Amino acid sequence: MWKFFAGAPAVGLFLGKLYFDSLIAGAALTVLLLLLYPYFRRMEDEKAKRELLIQFKDLLYSLAASFSVGRSMRQALKESLDFWGNTYGEKDRIVMEVRRMIRGMEDANETDVTVLRDFAERSGLRDIMDFVNVYESSKSTGADMGRAIARATGVIADRIDMDRELKSMMAAKLSEGRIVGLAPVALVLAMRVFAPGYMEPMYSTASGAMAALISLSLSGVAIFMTERINRVDF
Repeated sequence: MWKFFAGAPAVGLFLGKLYFDSLIAGAALTVLLLLLYPYFRRMEDEKAKRELLIQFKDLLYSLAASFSVGRSMRQALKESLDFWGNTYGEKDRIVMEVRRMIRGMEDANETDVTVLRDFAERSGLRDIMDFVNVYESSKSTGADMGRAIARATGVIADRIDMDRELKSMMAAKLSEGRIVGLAPVALVLAMRVFAPGYMEPMYSTASGAMAALISLSLSGVAIFMTERINRVDF
Protein backbone atom coordinates (compact mmCIF):
# COMPACT_ATOMS: atom_id res chain seq x y z
CA MET A 1 0.00 0.00 0.00
CA TRP A 2 3.05 2.23 0.11
CA LYS A 3 2.50 3.00 -3.57
CA PHE A 4 -0.83 4.64 -2.78
CA PHE A 5 0.44 6.72 0.13
CA ALA A 6 3.47 7.79 -1.89
CA GLY A 7 1.57 8.44 -5.09
CA ALA A 8 -1.44 10.31 -3.69
CA PRO A 9 0.57 13.29 -2.34
CA ALA A 10 2.65 13.44 -5.53
CA VAL A 11 -0.44 13.45 -7.77
CA GLY A 12 -2.31 15.88 -5.52
CA LEU A 13 0.50 18.41 -5.41
CA PHE A 14 1.08 18.09 -9.15
CA LEU A 15 -2.59 18.72 -9.98
CA GLY A 16 -2.80 21.58 -7.49
CA LYS A 17 0.18 23.28 -9.06
CA LEU A 18 -0.97 22.55 -12.60
CA TYR A 19 -4.61 23.61 -12.30
CA PHE A 20 -4.45 26.24 -9.56
CA ASP A 21 -0.76 27.17 -9.29
CA SER A 22 -1.16 26.65 -5.54
CA LEU A 23 0.43 24.24 -3.09
CA ILE A 24 -2.53 24.80 -0.76
CA ALA A 25 -4.84 23.51 -3.48
CA GLY A 26 -2.43 20.62 -3.94
CA ALA A 27 -2.65 19.79 -0.24
CA ALA A 28 -6.46 19.85 -0.44
CA LEU A 29 -6.41 17.54 -3.45
CA THR A 30 -4.03 15.24 -1.61
CA VAL A 31 -6.52 14.90 1.23
CA LEU A 32 -9.29 14.10 -1.26
CA LEU A 33 -7.13 11.48 -2.95
CA LEU A 34 -6.28 9.87 0.39
CA LEU A 35 -10.01 9.43 0.99
CA LEU A 36 -10.00 7.09 -2.01
CA TYR A 37 -7.89 4.55 -0.11
CA PRO A 38 -10.80 2.09 0.44
CA TYR A 39 -11.45 2.08 -3.32
CA PHE A 40 -7.75 1.55 -4.04
CA ARG A 41 -7.65 -1.27 -1.49
CA ARG A 42 -10.64 -2.91 -3.18
CA MET A 43 -8.88 -2.71 -6.55
CA GLU A 44 -5.79 -4.34 -5.07
CA ASP A 45 -7.91 -7.09 -3.51
CA GLU A 46 -9.60 -7.76 -6.84
CA LYS A 47 -6.23 -7.94 -8.55
CA ALA A 48 -5.05 -10.46 -5.95
CA LYS A 49 -8.22 -12.49 -6.47
CA ARG A 50 -7.65 -12.59 -10.22
CA GLU A 51 -4.12 -13.87 -9.69
CA LEU A 52 -5.28 -16.48 -7.17
CA LEU A 53 -8.03 -17.63 -9.53
CA ILE A 54 -5.51 -18.30 -12.31
CA GLN A 55 -3.26 -20.14 -9.87
CA PHE A 56 -6.22 -22.17 -8.58
CA LYS A 57 -6.98 -23.32 -12.13
CA ASP A 58 -3.49 -24.82 -12.30
CA LEU A 59 -4.10 -26.47 -8.94
CA LEU A 60 -7.29 -28.03 -10.31
CA TYR A 61 -5.43 -29.64 -13.19
CA SER A 62 -2.86 -31.04 -10.78
CA LEU A 63 -5.55 -32.42 -8.45
CA ALA A 64 -7.43 -33.98 -11.35
CA ALA A 65 -4.26 -35.74 -12.53
CA SER A 66 -3.54 -37.07 -9.04
CA PHE A 67 -7.10 -38.26 -8.39
CA SER A 68 -7.16 -40.06 -11.74
CA VAL A 69 -4.53 -42.46 -10.35
CA GLY A 70 -6.23 -42.92 -6.99
CA ARG A 71 -4.45 -40.38 -4.80
CA SER A 72 -6.02 -38.91 -1.66
CA MET A 73 -6.48 -35.16 -1.25
CA ARG A 74 -3.45 -34.93 1.03
CA GLN A 75 -1.28 -36.77 -1.48
CA ALA A 76 -2.69 -34.75 -4.35
CA LEU A 77 -1.88 -31.46 -2.63
CA LYS A 78 1.68 -32.61 -1.97
CA GLU A 79 2.11 -33.70 -5.57
CA SER A 80 0.81 -30.36 -6.81
CA LEU A 81 3.91 -28.65 -5.42
CA ASP A 82 6.03 -30.78 -7.75
CA PHE A 83 3.51 -30.61 -10.60
CA TRP A 84 4.06 -26.85 -11.00
CA GLY A 85 7.83 -27.10 -11.21
CA ASN A 86 9.23 -23.58 -11.35
CA THR A 87 5.93 -21.96 -12.34
CA TYR A 88 5.21 -20.73 -8.82
CA GLY A 89 7.51 -19.85 -5.95
CA GLU A 90 7.17 -19.92 -2.20
CA LYS A 91 5.82 -16.37 -2.14
CA ASP A 92 2.94 -17.12 -4.51
CA ARG A 93 -0.43 -17.27 -2.78
CA ILE A 94 -1.41 -20.71 -4.06
CA VAL A 95 1.81 -22.30 -2.79
CA MET A 96 1.32 -20.79 0.65
CA GLU A 97 -2.29 -21.97 0.71
CA VAL A 98 -1.39 -25.51 -0.32
CA ARG A 99 1.29 -25.72 2.35
CA ARG A 100 -1.17 -24.36 4.91
CA MET A 101 -3.71 -27.05 3.99
CA ILE A 102 -1.08 -29.79 4.21
CA ARG A 103 0.03 -28.59 7.64
CA GLY A 104 -3.58 -28.46 8.78
CA MET A 105 -4.12 -32.11 7.86
CA GLU A 106 -0.77 -33.39 9.11
CA ASP A 107 -0.13 -31.29 12.22
CA ALA A 108 -3.62 -30.31 13.39
CA ASN A 109 -5.39 -33.50 12.20
CA GLU A 110 -7.96 -31.47 10.32
CA THR A 111 -10.01 -33.15 7.63
CA ASP A 112 -9.45 -32.44 3.96
CA VAL A 113 -12.91 -30.90 3.67
CA THR A 114 -12.20 -28.58 6.62
CA VAL A 115 -8.95 -27.19 5.20
CA LEU A 116 -10.44 -26.83 1.72
CA ARG A 117 -13.49 -24.98 3.02
CA ASP A 118 -11.28 -22.71 5.12
CA PHE A 119 -9.26 -21.90 2.01
CA ALA A 120 -12.40 -21.21 -0.02
CA GLU A 121 -13.90 -18.92 2.61
CA ARG A 122 -10.71 -16.91 3.01
CA SER A 123 -10.27 -16.56 -0.74
CA GLY A 124 -13.76 -15.13 -1.21
CA LEU A 125 -13.92 -16.75 -4.67
CA ARG A 126 -17.06 -18.48 -5.89
CA ASP A 127 -15.19 -20.95 -8.09
CA ILE A 128 -13.12 -22.29 -5.21
CA MET A 129 -16.22 -22.68 -3.04
CA ASP A 130 -17.97 -24.52 -5.90
CA PHE A 131 -15.08 -26.96 -6.13
CA VAL A 132 -15.16 -27.61 -2.39
CA ASN A 133 -18.89 -28.27 -2.54
CA VAL A 134 -18.42 -30.76 -5.39
CA TYR A 135 -15.60 -32.50 -3.55
CA GLU A 136 -17.53 -32.71 -0.28
CA SER A 137 -20.65 -33.99 -2.03
CA SER A 138 -18.73 -36.62 -3.99
CA LYS A 139 -16.93 -37.81 -0.89
CA SER A 140 -20.07 -38.07 1.22
CA THR A 141 -22.02 -39.96 -1.47
CA GLY A 142 -19.20 -42.31 -2.41
CA ALA A 143 -19.11 -41.16 -6.03
CA ASP A 144 -16.22 -41.83 -8.38
CA MET A 145 -13.89 -39.13 -7.04
CA GLY A 146 -11.56 -39.11 -10.02
CA ARG A 147 -14.38 -38.62 -12.50
CA ALA A 148 -16.15 -36.05 -10.33
CA ILE A 149 -12.99 -34.01 -9.84
CA ALA A 150 -12.14 -34.16 -13.55
CA ARG A 151 -15.62 -32.99 -14.53
CA ALA A 152 -15.63 -30.21 -11.94
CA THR A 153 -12.16 -29.15 -13.05
CA GLY A 154 -13.32 -28.85 -16.66
CA VAL A 155 -16.39 -26.80 -15.82
CA ILE A 156 -14.65 -24.47 -13.37
CA ALA A 157 -11.56 -24.04 -15.57
CA ASP A 158 -13.79 -23.11 -18.54
CA ARG A 159 -15.58 -20.53 -16.42
CA ILE A 160 -12.28 -19.10 -15.21
CA ASP A 161 -11.07 -18.84 -18.82
CA MET A 162 -14.29 -17.05 -19.82
CA ASP A 163 -13.88 -14.56 -16.98
CA ARG A 164 -10.28 -14.01 -18.00
CA GLU A 165 -11.21 -13.42 -21.65
CA LEU A 166 -13.94 -11.01 -20.58
CA LYS A 167 -11.47 -9.08 -18.47
CA SER A 168 -9.00 -8.96 -21.36
CA MET A 169 -11.63 -7.53 -23.71
CA MET A 170 -12.66 -4.94 -21.16
CA ALA A 171 -9.05 -3.95 -20.51
CA ALA A 172 -8.88 -2.25 -23.91
CA LYS A 173 -11.99 -0.19 -23.18
CA LEU A 174 -10.63 0.64 -19.75
CA SER A 175 -7.41 1.96 -21.27
CA GLU A 176 -9.38 4.06 -23.75
CA GLY A 177 -11.49 5.51 -20.95
CA ARG A 178 -8.43 6.39 -18.91
CA ILE A 179 -6.86 8.14 -21.89
CA VAL A 180 -10.04 10.17 -22.46
CA GLY A 181 -10.22 11.05 -18.77
CA LEU A 182 -6.57 12.13 -18.62
CA ALA A 183 -6.58 13.98 -21.96
CA PRO A 184 -7.65 17.34 -20.38
CA VAL A 185 -4.82 17.06 -17.86
CA ALA A 186 -2.33 16.49 -20.66
CA LEU A 187 -3.79 19.42 -22.58
CA VAL A 188 -3.50 21.77 -19.60
CA LEU A 189 0.08 20.61 -19.02
CA ALA A 190 1.00 21.25 -22.66
CA MET A 191 -0.53 24.72 -22.55
CA ARG A 192 1.24 25.44 -19.26
CA VAL A 193 4.57 24.51 -20.83
CA PHE A 194 4.21 25.98 -24.31
CA ALA A 195 1.82 28.90 -23.74
CA PRO A 196 2.06 29.97 -20.08
CA GLY A 197 0.66 33.42 -20.80
CA TYR A 198 -2.52 31.94 -22.21
CA MET A 199 -3.10 30.09 -18.93
CA GLU A 200 -2.53 33.13 -16.69
CA PRO A 201 -6.26 34.06 -16.38
CA MET A 202 -6.97 30.61 -14.97
CA TYR A 203 -4.65 31.31 -12.05
CA SER A 204 -5.40 34.99 -11.44
CA THR A 205 -9.20 35.20 -11.67
CA ALA A 206 -12.06 33.60 -9.77
CA SER A 207 -13.74 32.52 -12.99
CA GLY A 208 -10.52 30.88 -14.13
CA ALA A 209 -10.21 28.99 -10.85
CA MET A 210 -13.82 27.85 -11.18
CA ALA A 211 -13.20 26.67 -14.74
CA ALA A 212 -10.14 24.75 -13.57
CA LEU A 213 -12.14 23.17 -10.73
CA ILE A 214 -14.93 22.11 -13.09
CA SER A 215 -12.47 20.70 -15.62
CA LEU A 216 -10.59 18.72 -12.99
CA SER A 217 -13.84 17.45 -11.44
CA LEU A 218 -15.16 16.25 -14.79
CA SER A 219 -11.89 14.43 -15.48
CA GLY A 220 -12.12 12.74 -12.09
CA VAL A 221 -15.74 11.71 -12.67
CA ALA A 222 -14.89 10.35 -16.13
CA ILE A 223 -12.06 8.20 -14.77
CA PHE A 224 -14.17 6.97 -11.86
CA MET A 225 -17.09 6.01 -14.11
CA THR A 226 -14.76 4.23 -16.51
CA GLU A 227 -13.28 2.18 -13.68
CA ARG A 228 -16.72 1.39 -12.27
CA ILE A 229 -18.27 0.34 -15.58
CA ASN A 230 -15.36 -1.94 -16.41
CA ARG A 231 -15.24 -3.54 -12.98
CA VAL A 232 -15.60 -7.35 -12.93
CA ASP A 233 -16.97 -8.93 -9.77
CA PHE A 234 -15.56 -12.25 -8.58
